[in-house]
Amino acid sequence: MKKYIIILFAFIGSFVNAQEYDFQELCLACAEQNGFYCGDDPANWTQYSPSGCVPNGEGGLFYLNDGWEDCVDGSDEADAVPTLIDECTPNPPVGCDTVYIDIPVIEYEYIYETDTIIEYETIIETEYIYSVDTIYADILDTLFIEVPVVEYDTIIEIQYEEIVEYIDCDSGLPCNSGIQEVIDKSLQNSVIYNLQGQAILTREGLYIENGKIYYKTR
Repeated sequence: MKKYIIILFAFIGSFVNAQEYDFQELCLACAEQNGFYCGDDPANWTQYSPSGCVPNGEGGLFYLNDGWEDCVDGSDEADAVPTLIDECTPNPPVGCDTVYIDIPVIEYEYIYETDTIIEYETIIETEYIYSVDTIYADILDTLFIEVPVVEYDTIIEIQYEEIVEYIDCDSGLPCNSGIQEVIDKSLQNSVIYNLQGQAILTREGLYIENGKIYYKTR
């Protein structure tokens, strides 16, 4: 009976050899039968490993590690284990190579533009409001209470002056303004300067004194 089964496998193997091989499909079919796949080289197959598969239980045949070399190279012996489905990976395509692509590096430059707004307040009228209150007591006497005077400033007009300057990203000062020279100069004397480097008498708005820039509101 075994002889007829072997002849049957040999006939099936010769039929497969007459067709174009799909080695991955043969390997998967062998792994699903718990067999041992001899590899993709048909020259390594024998009549006991039809289509490259050494039976290991399929059809009641157990040829794996039976002391006989069912693969030409004898890889089915020496404690060989059944082929796993994960081992049945397709061969890489012929002529496949690694292609290296140069990816350009894009550099971004950030330019910051700042707007300096100086706000001036013009006060042309001052209004004084006196608050008087009366307190009644049971002693029927007159109490005089000193009430503080509250001053309210009425703002009639606000002038906005917009100054657009480009600043140096390292120092934070306006570019090409010479303001650093004015700051250094103010350290050497007690003169008060404006941002244009002109000496002024009163401290108002933005001004430079003793090497520092100040801002004063009214």
